[in-house]
Amino acid sequence: MENLEEGFRFSPTDAEAVTFLLRFIAGKFMDDSGFITTHVDTYSEQEPWDIYSHGVPCCNDDNDCTQYRFFITTLKKKSESRYSRNVGNKGSWKQQDKSKPVRKKGGPVIGYKKSMCYKNKGYKQEDGHWLMKEYDLSTYILDKFDKDCRDIVLCAIKKRTRTKATMMLMNEECTNSEDQT
Repeated sequence: MENLEEGFRFSPTDAEAVTFLLRFIAGKFMDDSGFITTHVDTYSEQEPWDIYSHGVPCCNDDNDCTQYRFFITTLKKKSESRYSRNVGNKGSWKQQDKSKPVRKKGGPVIGYKKSMCYKNKGYKQEDGHWLMKEYDLSTYILDKFDKDCRDIVLCAIKKRTRTKATMMLMNEECTNSEDQT
């Protein structure tokens, strides 16, 4: 990664992100230049900013928290059909929208993307507003693998820095999505 061109930024499209996940599950070379971290649990006891610090910077500026960092991790099961997205000290990732299908150039659905925000009642706003995109593979593709692969996802995490007014609006949106779940 030291040989990156000035201004380089690792910023895969949704279809490319799902393809990296597929290649990882299939045991193939991901060709991600080392930007995807595979040994960090994004659904652990750590807060989002701690998880983010374990990721690989995706541009030439190591301190730029507004850039996504990518992690392949395993979801934690609450029950046979539900997953726990709890993290840190009583926080959790709250889904902001319905899963959106991901296609490769108008082809069949290869996976899905969920947008999430970090919520925690005791959370200090100066720590920032943390966002995550979670990618998973479509059932059609997963049926070709062992059942163990169904819980593996690719997560992209970043810090959203905004003005106070925008932060209040985003917190309201996140609270509204919490009420819908």
